[in-house]
Amino acid sequence: MAHKPAKMSFLIYDDKKGPVFLNTNRFALKFTLYVLPIITVLSILVIIAGSVYFKQIREMARRKEPAIIKELKATNAELNSQLQQISALNQEFEQKLSSTSTDGVNFSSLAMFKPVPGQTDLSTTPALTVDDIDFEAGDKKLKIKFNIINQTKNGRKLAGYIHILMSSPSKISFYPIKEIASEDMLISYNQGESFAFSRLRNVDAIFDLTGFDEHKVLFKILIFSRTGDLLLKKLVAKDLK
Repeated sequence: MAHKPAKMSFLIYDDKKGPVFLNTNRFALKFTLYVLPIITVLSILVIIAGSVYFKQIREMARRKEPAIIKELKATNAELNSQLQQISALNQEFEQKLSSTSTDGVNFSSLAMFKPVPGQTDLSTTPALTVDDIDFEAGDKKLKIKFNIINQTKNGRKLAGYIHILMSSPSKISFYPIKEIASEDMLISYNQGESFAFSRLRNVDAIFDLTGFDEHKVLFKILIFSRTGDLLLKKLVAKDLK
């Protein structure tokens, strides 16, 4: 048979009200004296731990914020630089297109290329040069490798298009491989391999040797600016034996 919790009685003396008699049981008393203080202490600890945790999160966010701002500033500066380059390029295009005449642009080295209004031959004082030319032959393929080096004094960024012609008395091949317009049988300067660099640019060009019966071939390297000016021309002979 279950026993009821033993009751406990208290007699409290009040100066104004007189004696007050209270009844309770041991469970309620233990809950009040032990359980409630433990819950209170645990709640305080949880609140303190939460405060410390969120304070650490705020501190991490505060430290990370300058890095994000710095990254955004760098991105913004790069975009502004690109915008200035595009603006300068557009002005140069406008100046060239304002001249409808193509007199004086039929350079002998560009006989296979479409003339560009206002085109200039800058290869006599080139802003770049070609170095470390190397050849790798095998399996009816010939690879020509070289580096384009920026020679400008301030190291400004150079951009444009690369063309390489491999020719023999009986055949000519192009890099990059392109289709020549049937109406004029000429190549556009901007059909070349695009480049943009500040210091050095590697070039790997592969040519198919099928149909090249002669042992000696001539490579013509032509580099144009974005607006069609000739930046560099270089001839390199190669013996296929």
